[in-house]
Order: sequence, then structure tokens, then C-alpha cells
Amino acid sequence: MPTFGESRTRRASRGRGARLLAALGFGFFIDSAEDVALPMLWPAVRNALSLSYAQLGYIDSIRVIFQTFSGPFWGMLADRFNRKRILVIGTGLWGLWTSICGLVTDYWQLLAVRVIACIGLGCLYPAAFSLLADTFGPRQRGRAMGTISAIGMLGIVTGALAFGSVVGISEQGWRIGFIGLGLTSVLSGLVIAVLVKEPVRGAAEPELETVIDEESAARFRFRLQDVRELFKIKTVLVNFLQGIFMLTTINALATFYVTWLVDDRGFSESDAPLFFGGVVVALAIGNLVGGLVGDWAYRRWPKYGRAAVSQASIAIALPAMAYLFTRAMTIPAILICSLTAGFFLDWTRRGAMQPMVQSAVRPELRSTAMALTEFVNGAFASLVIILFGRYADRFGLSRTLLVLSCGFWGLAFLVTPLYYLVFPRDAQRLHEQMEERRKLIAGEEELLSSGRCSDEESHPERCRPRR
Repeated sequence: MPTFGESRTRRASRGRGARLLAALGFGFFIDSAEDVALPMLWPAVRNALSLSYAQLGYIDSIRVIFQTFSGPFWGMLADRFNRKRILVIGTGLWGLWTSICGLVTDYWQLLAVRVIACIGLGCLYPAAFSLLADTFGPRQRGRAMGTISAIGMLGIVTGALAFGSVVGISEQGWRIGFIGLGLTSVLSGLVIAVLVKEPVRGAAEPELETVIDEESAARFRFRLQDVRELFKIKTVLVNFLQGIFMLTTINALATFYVTWLVDDRGFSESDAPLFFGGVVVALAIGNLVGGLVGDWAYRRWPKYGRAAVSQASIAIALPAMAYLFTRAMTIPAILICSLTAGFFLDWTRRGAMQPMVQSAVRPELRSTAMALTEFVNGAFASLVIILFGRYADRFGLSRTLLVLSCGFWGLAFLVTPLYYLVFPRDAQRLHEQMEERRKLIAGEEELLSSGRCSDEESHPERCRPRR
């Protein structure tokens, strides 16, 4: 039975975790709304600034490119410096650039400001990934990732509704949309500043949670040369491979699904976005449930549980997508297939891929690992979507989405068994590294308590254990 002191410590820990989820969830909510801002506001922006469809394509492509390529930079900063401060700057203060988008008067101004604004968008995921891993233990990380992702998904729906409303205010309503979104982003930075407490790196590792503090954690700082180690961790490499196939499918559906409903299934232009909103809600719920199921499977089968959840969710979504793009012609059939696929679509990333990387990579490298994963996956998926745009012009959206969803989803299914081979070894290696750190920290504390570190200046190697 836990003592009063232990119970109070657990309550405090749960409180810190809840505040972190609330703050990061709000950040993800705003970030997701940012993703749909320009597409939703584009008709009004186009009319006000006399722009073309090609110019929309350039601006949106610039957003993806700069957000993707800035990720590794932000990841390394988050591994080296205070992650809370990185988020306050990147998601908070940087949001002012989004507000400035509402003040532009021509295409080149919009393009330039949008480039600067999107550089800051790359900081959220890497820093959040590391913060969650140092706040929640290996058995809870799927729930944590699923929670903030689910909240973020709801930002897509809310953003679409909000931007649709402000555009109707006046011809300049799009300016209100950008300015309001930027100010809300600044608010998210303030929320993070108030609610988030920077955890000690490695504090949630079972081997270190009782011995590590800020001083001892500082001995294991991020070093640029250590980034090479990430490419030796096979779980990370499988993550790259599976991720490029999964994100290609997800991005293809996000890009073409609404247009497919209109062009191939006869939905009206007003009904299709509402239908898509329902699918996004199913996706949000699926994010949370997938994280919880991944944690349950990890507790039952630590070596193989998360990989099994990944494979099962892919196997369930695959036939739903195949039927959707080949035989579903009625609204009930389209709805059932879409909701089924949407519910299971992101189980792999939230319940398996991301928690497994957190359990295979050293604490001081996790932001960089996440950023590199997003970079590799995002760059590949964006390139494929661009190439398949011409394929869609020639063969139609149904055939294109069948290839991009079922084809790439099937490849992701075939890659998943590789986790059974590599993750147990990588997780064991991390466990051994953390055990070594625990012994070094405990040994140092013993030296300090015995007074044998009084000659530290002349014999520093006796009191400062190496990595």
C-alpha cells in the first residue's frame, strides 16, 4: 500500500501529465487549423489579390517544403536546449507571422510571409514527442501520443467551420481569419509557458526515474555527432520505411478525398466537406483508441504487442479502402467504409511507430529522431502526391486513390513484420544503456556522500562518469 508521500507524488505526476497534454493538445489543435487555413480561405484570398490556381499550388507547396525541411533543425534545438522555451518561441511568438499574412497586399508578400510563418510550424512535433516521452513511461506513451493527436484532428474540423464563417463576414473576412489564427497561436505559446514544466530528460525511464535529476541528466547532453547513431537503430530505419508508405496514403486521402466525393460519387461541393468532417472525427477518435490499444498490447507483450496492433489495424483498414474506391456507390456504403478506414488509419503511428521509437532511442536524441522521421516521410509523400497528380488527370481519382491507398497501405503491411525482428533488440539495448546510466549516477552519489569527491579538481575522472 503506497504511503501518503508516495500518493502525493503520484497525484503531482498525474497533474503534470494532464497539464502537459492540455497544453500540447491546444498547440496541436492550432497547428491543425493552420493546415486548413489557406485552402479554406483561398477563394476569398484569390479574389482580393487577383491570384491564380498555380499560385495557390506554389504557396501550399512552399508550406509543406519549409515545414518539412525545418523539422530536423528544430529537433536538434529541442534535444540540446529547453524544449518548453523552444515551443513558446516556435508555436507562440512565431504565430505573429501568420497574423501578418492577413495584412499582405499582393502575391509576393503573401508568399514571403507564408515561408517565414511555416518555418516555425516544424518545431511542435519534435519537441512535443520528447516532452511526452520524459513525462509518460513506456506503458503510457501510446495514450499520450493518441490524445494530443486526437485533439489536433478536431482542430481541422473547427478550423474549417471557423474559416467558413469569417469569410462570410465581408470581402476582407479572410484577413480576420489569418489575424485571428496568428493571435490564437500566440495564445497557445502562453498556455505552454504557464502549464508546462520542463521534465528532466530520461525521468520517465523505469531505470532512471528514482535517481536522475537536472544535474545528472546534464552529463548526457545532445551532441551533433551522436545523430549518426540514429541511423544505426534499426527500429528507426523501419519507421522510415513503413512511414513513407503510410503517410503517402494519409496525405493522398487528405488531398483528394473531398474532390473524389464530388467528381466520382456525385456529392455537392457543400456536402462533401461536411462528410469529410465526419471522417476526421472518426480519425480523431481512432487516434485516441489506437494509442490506448497499443499501450494495452505493450503491457501484455512488451516485445511484439505494438507491432501486432500496427499489423492488425492495417489489415482491417485495407479492405475497407479497397471496397470504398471500387464498389461503394451509395451513401451508406461510402459512409461505413470511410468511417472504418478513418478510425483505423492512424493506429500505427500513435499506438506503435512513435512509442516504439521512444522506447528505442536515447532521451537526448528523441526530438531529432522524430524530426528526421517526419522529414523522410513527408518529403517522400509530397513527391509521390505531386507525381500522381498527372496520373489522376489521365486515369481518374478512383483509380489513383485505389493505388495510393491500397497499394501503399499494402506495402506498409508487408514492412510491419520487420519490427518483430528489430524492436526487441533495440529496446533491450536502450534498457542496457539506461541501466549503465543508473549505475553511473548512483555511483557518483555514493562518492559524494562518502566525501571522496573533495579532490574533484585534481581528479575529475573519479567524480564525473563518462557517457
